[in-house]
Amino acid sequence: MAKTAKARFLQEFPDALANEAGAVFIGAGVSMGAGYPSWVELLKDIGEELGVGSSDIHDLAALAQWSIQENGGATRVRNVLKEQIGKNHDVPESLRIIARLPVRHIWTTNYDRLVERAFEAIDRPIDPISGPKDLALRATPGAARFYKMHGSIDRLDEVVISTDDYELYRSTRGAYLPLLQAHLTSMSMLFVGLSFTDPNVRHVLSLIRECFTEAPPEHFAIVRPPQKGDYKTEEEFKARSAQHRLWAKDLRRYGLVAVEIDDYDEVPELLRAVERRVAMNRVWVSGSWPTEPVDGEAVRIFAVAEGAGRAIGKLGRSLVSGAGLVVGSATISGFLDTLRAGGGWDLERRLIARPFPQPLAGHPANRAQWTALREELARLSGAVIFVGGAKTVDGAVVIADGVLEEARLAEAAGAFLLPVGATGGAAKQLADQLIGSDLECDGPGAQRPTDDELSALSNASSSVGDLVDLVGTILKRVGKTG
Repeated sequence: MAKTAKARFLQEFPDALANEAGAVFIGAGVSMGAGYPSWVELLKDIGEELGVGSSDIHDLAALAQWSIQENGGATRVRNVLKEQIGKNHDVPESLRIIARLPVRHIWTTNYDRLVERAFEAIDRPIDPISGPKDLALRATPGAARFYKMHGSIDRLDEVVISTDDYELYRSTRGAYLPLLQAHLTSMSMLFVGLSFTDPNVRHVLSLIRECFTEAPPEHFAIVRPPQKGDYKTEEEFKARSAQHRLWAKDLRRYGLVAVEIDDYDEVPELLRAVERRVAMNRVWVSGSWPTEPVDGEAVRIFAVAEGAGRAIGKLGRSLVSGAGLVVGSATISGFLDTLRAGGGWDLERRLIARPFPQPLAGHPANRAQWTALREELARLSGAVIFVGGAKTVDGAVVIADGVLEEARLAEAAGAFLLPVGATGGAAKQLADQLIGSDLECDGPGAQRPTDDELSALSNASSSVGDLVDLVGTILKRVGKTG
């Protein structure tokens, strides 16, 4: 069952993300893994002040409530939060990957700013919604929305921590609940680091249960079953394992599929697999060709690139492009033709363009910026088609070193390399290098066509139609194995 659940997760959740129907819920386990304290650790000193041990109290919200009552206010509790949660721990790899995923809605019960910092690190906009009044504000165009159900360290006077806060949640922060219910109803949500003991989360899950008694929407939760090393005796391990199996089975009543891992260190690896599978929905067409002279070779290059764009559109994939002259413009033209013919103009989702800034005459190009753009394009793409790849230097046509750099970056990112060698330039050089190379050519880890396919793609006598048809056939196969 565990393997089946993981396989389903790696197939279905990336598809949901690609269709903008995926959301993420981040629990305390993620923050604890980054170095922030658990609730028991957070309230340890407060418990000692009250003469009770926080580890002996099951209802930690009550412990915070007692402190507020004893001290005549929440200042002591808020100071503890400021001291313990106000620190900037390193952003964990799992959140850095989530920030790169095409997710538009993220939920959490955590107070820290790890998610915001993960987005800031890659200059991706995010709208933190840490108070119910923030829900009324207009969203920042292109930004992900981050719903902090229990408030944020930035606004300590509004955090949810005591019994009163939980009991009065529906009157003070209840606007979150119907929105969370709507997302759980209409999207596929991934739960990471969540124990499902939070009363508000359980309340929303119960609402889902009421609305869908037989076939609730399906979601995924990454969980770690008990391990022998966690317990002192075999009996305790067996008891905890039995409890876990029953708990995981019970989650199915709410449409939750438990994706089991042996160690929390596997979470980034699992999320990287999601990232690559999302990328398999996208194809980057890399290449270049001099705009002058417009001879038969330039016309052929344009036709192949345009045909590749059409093939990508027909397969339902998204196009990634640097939007350069000749190859870039031809690819986009062919891609748009297919979308028009299909009656769909879903450009915002399916066309990902990263134009390279061109310097004025006599000024050097910003090579570091170009490399950063190429790294991003490689990370976004599951497959890369190489068409041509040449430029003019002192009047002579030479291989474009930028296209070769793009090939190196794409290979490092795990992308499938598909050079159309018959178009010459860097594509021909790459095809010759890949024939007989150690890169896999079949199966889920394939990164290149077979030797026979590479030879066929390098046949200069092949027609444009034959080359494009073969590119489409290879892409279709890669999509299935990826």
